[in-house]
Amino acid sequence: MDFNISEEEEALLLRIHERLAAGGNPTEDELAHELGDDARRQLESLADKGWVSLIQPPEGGPTLVSGLSPMAQSAISNRRDAEM
Repeated sequence: MDFNISEEEEALLLRIHERLAAGGNPTEDELAHELGDDARRQLESLADKGWVSLIQPPEGGPTLVSGLSPMAQSAISNRRDAEM
């Protein structure tokens, strides 16, 4: 697991957390539409580093973010505690 993420990856991680907390599982396509095509590369990087879990549907549909790793959840929680 890689503990180092860029500022862009952190911003994407926070957006994913917001979407998951609202009850939805964002797709790679939705995130790219909302945040720009760089979100695709950043999402793959976060998955490679173990921060997010992705599901690739067998039908060839868009990649789906299924959740955050426990480490990512803890990092977001600690970040929000520091901001309060």
